[in-house]
Amino acid sequence: MKDIFDECSFGDFKLNNRVIRTGIWETENSKSGFLSYEVYNRYESIAKSGVGLIISEMFVLDSKDRFSNYSAKLNYKAFIKEYKELTNLVHYFKVPILAQLAFFYYNDGINQKVEANDISLEGIKRLQADVFMAAKKFSFAGFDGIQLNLGNNFYLARFINPYFNQRKDNYGGNTFNRLRIVLEIIKIIKDNLDLHISCKINPSDARKGGMTYEESVKIAKLLEKYGADSIQITARTISFADSESHPFLDYVDNLIGEIDIPVILGGTLRDSETINNILNNSKVEFISMSKPFTAQHDFLSEWRENGGGVSICQSCNNCYSKKTSTCFKY
Repeated sequence: MKDIFDECSFGDFKLNNRVIRTGIWETENSKSGFLSYEVYNRYESIAKSGVGLIISEMFVLDSKDRFSNYSAKLNYKAFIKEYKELTNLVHYFKVPILAQLAFFYYNDGINQKVEANDISLEGIKRLQADVFMAAKKFSFAGFDGIQLNLGNNFYLARFINPYFNQRKDNYGGNTFNRLRIVLEIIKIIKDNLDLHISCKINPSDARKGGMTYEESVKIAKLLEKYGADSIQITARTISFADSESHPFLDYVDNLIGEIDIPVILGGTLRDSETINNILNNSKVEFISMSKPFTAQHDFLSEWRENGGGVSICQSCNNCYSKKTSTCFKY
């Protein structure tokens, strides 16, 4: 039988258990980006709790991004020094950590909010170079990998979505062409840096003419073929009653059978019993949690000591909707 606290392999990583902590917003650093005591303490507490893998809060490429005030800063002088201290803290507890890159807008030097249909080929090359430079910074700062957020309606998610991308060149049209911008990013990172590359993708969206379950499986297979090391499934909102199965469980079960890299299931998972039921009644090996770690950084320590447990997170969603890295209740 599988258990939430099994030691396991995740690509080249050895994990303490099957839980991946995934970050969203960052509001406890200074306005200029410098890390506060609260940020260091948060990461140390999460790592010390024995989590399997940490995915950081979002980093944006540009200081004028839609979510820059709620994201970790990438371009400040002490970035490498301070994040090297942070990753060292995490590594002390034998926990790998990935930096999550998620930007809503892209500034191509002409238009601060250029969209997929309008960005020039030169602009695409510039974007790819900016992502590579971010990956290089993450590597220098001690991160074990990078997560490219290709979901949640962020820029690259819109680029690969047929609803938004109506280009007529090699970066539009069929699935491969719309994904080409990402596949080329993966190649340049893999050719130059020793980093795990995780890709966060939507299983589908509710738009007519948008992403379908079938196409997202194709996308995952292409990402694996071109060098991605893991896939995380995401959606803007995931909720389900206790009596229901996880809405993406069948999709993830199918996807796991289609690719040979780790797949992470997430979304409103709050107690060890539900998680273990999923682990033992599906192909799922890894689950992600976000808001429970916002409510209580070290809850996994209690779960391990007590043989299981329930998160104190009440799924009020205030931390998400108000874009903060702190809990309103605890």
